Amino acid sequence: MARLYFSVSRFRASLEAAFLSSLLTLISMTAMVGASETSHALSGINSRHLDLLNTHCKSCHNEKKSKGKFRIDELSLTIQTTNDAERWQKVLNALNAGEMPPEDEEQVPPLEKADLVDDLGLAMVTLRKKMSDRHGAIAMSRLNRREYRNTLRELLGVEINVSQLPPDHGLGNYDTSGSSLYISSNQIESYLELGREAVEEAIDRYLARGVTVKHRHEGEELTKKYRAHFKKWDASTKWRSELAKAGVQTVNEKIYKSLKTKHPSRQDKHLPFYLHFDEISGAPAVPNDSAFRFFDNPTRVDQFISASAPNHSYLKRYLNLPKIEQGAFITIPTIHPNQLPTGYVEYHLPPGWPPGKYKVRFRVARADNAPEDRRFLEFGLRVRNVDLLSAHEVTGTMEDPQIIETSLEITRKHSLGENRDERQIYLREKGMHHQFHYPRKVFAETKKRNGYGPEYVFWIDWLEVERVTTEDQPLPEGMQAVVQLLNSEKLVEERSDEGLFIHQTDGIKAQKIRIINPDAGNNDFLHLREVQVMSGGKNIALRGTASQSSTHGNENERGAKSAIDGDMTSINHTSNMAESGEWWEVDLGREVLIDEVRIYNRNDSPTTESRLKNYILEILDSKGNPQGENYPRTTELVDCFQKFLTQVFRGQAVDQSFIDRLLNYYHNKRKVDGLKHREALTSTLAIVLSSPMFLYKSEFSLKDQQIISQQELAQRLSYFLWSAPADATLINLANTGKLSDSKVLRQQTNRLLEDARSTAMIHGLVHQWLDMERLDFFNVNLIKHRTYDNSVKMAVRDEVYQTSSFLLKENRSITELLSADYVVINSLLAQFYGIPDVEGDHFRRVALPKNSPRGGLLGMAAIHLMGGNGDESSPVERGAWVLRKLLHQPPPPAPANVPNLARLSDKVLTTRDRLKAHQELPQCASCHRKIDPIGFGLENFDAVGLWRTENSYENPGKDQEKKTWKIDSSGQIHRGPFFSNYFGLRDHIASQKDAFANSFTSAVIEYGMGRPIGFSDQTLINEIVKQSKDKNYTLRSFFHALIQHENFKQK
Repeated sequence: MARLYFSVSRFRASLEAAFLSSLLTLISMTAMVGASETSHALSGINSRHLDLLNTHCKSCHNEKKSKGKFRIDELSLTIQTTNDAERWQKVLNALNAGEMPPEDEEQVPPLEKADLVDDLGLAMVTLRKKMSDRHGAIAMSRLNRREYRNTLRELLGVEINVSQLPPDHGLGNYDTSGSSLYISSNQIESYLELGREAVEEAIDRYLARGVTVKHRHEGEELTKKYRAHFKKWDASTKWRSELAKAGVQTVNEKIYKSLKTKHPSRQDKHLPFYLHFDEISGAPAVPNDSAFRFFDNPTRVDQFISASAPNHSYLKRYLNLPKIEQGAFITIPTIHPNQLPTGYVEYHLPPGWPPGKYKVRFRVARADNAPEDRRFLEFGLRVRNVDLLSAHEVTGTMEDPQIIETSLEITRKHSLGENRDERQIYLREKGMHHQFHYPRKVFAETKKRNGYGPEYVFWIDWLEVERVTTEDQPLPEGMQAVVQLLNSEKLVEERSDEGLFIHQTDGIKAQKIRIINPDAGNNDFLHLREVQVMSGGKNIALRGTASQSSTHGNENERGAKSAIDGDMTSINHTSNMAESGEWWEVDLGREVLIDEVRIYNRNDSPTTESRLKNYILEILDSKGNPQGENYPRTTELVDCFQKFLTQVFRGQAVDQSFIDRLLNYYHNKRKVDGLKHREALTSTLAIVLSSPMFLYKSEFSLKDQQIISQQELAQRLSYFLWSAPADATLINLANTGKLSDSKVLRQQTNRLLEDARSTAMIHGLVHQWLDMERLDFFNVNLIKHRTYDNSVKMAVRDEVYQTSSFLLKENRSITELLSADYVVINSLLAQFYGIPDVEGDHFRRVALPKNSPRGGLLGMAAIHLMGGNGDESSPVERGAWVLRKLLHQPPPPAPANVPNLARLSDKVLTTRDRLKAHQELPQCASCHRKIDPIGFGLENFDAVGLWRTENSYENPGKDQEKKTWKIDSSGQIHRGPFFSNYFGLRDHIASQKDAFANSFTSAVIEYGMGRPIGFSDQTLINEIVKQSKDKNYTLRSFFHALIQHENFKQK
């Protein structure tokens, strides 16, 4: 059975039955195919191998003498049970460990032993696939983290951070494998929390969809910090100098000795005076200045001077730079940022800014004397935590600066979080902040070159942030149902001696308020207070011309205080709005959040109770009808839940009892827990978003049906190519019975592949197929590989995705991943690779010269980064990767007890000699003779993927012995051709098109079908490869071949 672990004890009793019912339904539909009991031949093992084992092992493992209770004569070439397979695994383990035969017995010849280990290892890999083969059956699976995030995006229009959910990998190689995707009880709380966060975020975004906020942070704010720093320096050095003069006076000789006795460990002869300056005769007074606040602890003076002194003369050069009154220059970090943030321009977004999409613009220039290799700025959040979002090439000059635009997503976490670092955005120079010692090294080298230190390269004029409105965009499908309830919130009227108060109970969507006073005098007027404006248009409209006064609040204050008539550019305003007359009509519009409305007289004193009784208050709903007493009505809740559930459960029918329990849950939250409408609604919808019907991609066709329904086909197709639910077009085609038509299905496949949402499939499939998670397994030695940094890491990862997306968009052959005369790069990668004449941050196709090592996967830095440890390259990792991913010849897993290469780390050897010493053991040679030649052929690429002709190794011990050698990349494929260098190896690999197509086909099937590849899939693989070969292996042909195949439409 599929594993479904739920704990429902934490939910209210009103929902327990619904959850249990859903679980029982799901469990009953998830019977899995059991392990096959069919006998299997041990592929590649024959009587020759048995004869070899009998010759060297039977004397100790026979009918009469069975050491370790193991008999060679009981080994069978036909595997019928797990015990049969385990007996062969014991043989392989003993051979790999070098335990058998014993040292005092005749040994198996090394070459014969290597062949036996090789053949048996491959046979056991094939056997495991056969025995675990599920014969094409697809296990029901939950949404993986990517699909869960994307599904919430399609439903609610929000992007949620799902990192708190556990990783998806388990038994399969892909995060779509149903057998690995189950739910444990401790995950339910995480799903509830994320569901609640998603609904809250969606409501906030809906309410703020018309809000425009904008702020420009001027670069010269950093110049002010420089001037304040130098002012503090002057005051500090002057105070310390005067104190030192007083300290050496004869009158202070006795106190000096006393202070030295109190602090015998102090090395600085002046420090006691800083600690007790007030005991020194003639000591200067402590400056009490905003630039020199150290009176609470005078030792800070010494700390400040000590931190600033080494680079003080360099920092003083800043004052002679051009345009520092209109902007600011940034350089590499030369002093602790608490003293002076020389390395970046920062801005903290004001708390309370609504969540949503923002545009970030910055006007920048590059100094005329800037070195060629310093051309890029980094943009991100939280400068101290290296939360890098993007890198940008700067081509503007001081005479003609450029404006760069990028995007930023602000969530409720940024808007409401108390940690201001969560709202900190920054600009800084690329590569200067990712390693502590690197800036010091750069400073020393540039000072040696030019006499003063690193050039001030980047001038920042301003940094601007502006929210993008979404009023004209259609609502996400799930929100269309919720909005109806947000529009029917109740307004409550309260009267007292202080005035008339109209409170909106949840502050969601206001209606029209009509206030009538037949006895109104000239001294009465309407005063709106505590009104938060949520629109960029005309927000408050009085009946006639209103007299008003307005005070614009500090833009950094939290939220709005009140509202103002007219066009608004900010949400932060306070105002008085008045109109004389016998009645007022206030149209609150559709984007205004009301906290309260009060009626005051002209003198701003409360209207008396007697006068107030004459007022008539009419509260109208969104359709202009008088508001009832019970909002929202039960019928409205039911309508909302039905529509929401239809979307959330991807068209599956919902039992009325489930809706009834949702209603009970909602009302209990209101009446028992005292929650407001919005809070209760959010909790109820969060329950839905953590329910099995949502979390599981269930296929509910009748049990005796082997073909899934068209609605299920729509969802399977969409989650395959988008990692997201089917859109309206797919659903409509499914509902009308047209989707299963071959022509229609092909058209829809092309449509989905051409949609931007297919990027999720490219990232998910390619990332897992190529094992790109290894990019995050280790830290690169940035001192040794100085041109590599986090921006480069982001770019080399994107190169793999962008190249794959280019092939998909142009429908080119996947064999171009083996060898190509072009690359898909941006200017940053072009600089890293040394490719000239490429400008701009966007990725594009760039032609290569004939002798370039780039082009295809083997020319990409990301691939070689994964084939190393961040310090040195690893021919073993690279060779094994090529066998697994490009040649479809995965080597057997390395035995756990085989000696590790690290045992040779103290020996100063070339890479070839190191691996040759490792291959002296036959059990090592069996794999390495296949792996190592390929790895040696890639040795011209260093640990970060840059081209080299020499390599070296240094003993990490105290002697630090070093050896340097010229790289020899020649070799011979095991049982294959010779190659003289990397280019010859690449040509050979590029000729293995069918093998590569088999590798990619296996990945597509496993990813798209949500199950591991089985032995019975070979026919399907062969069919897809043949169809794709007929179309020159074009990328889309693989997807079409699988989706058109009958297996894709089966359970």
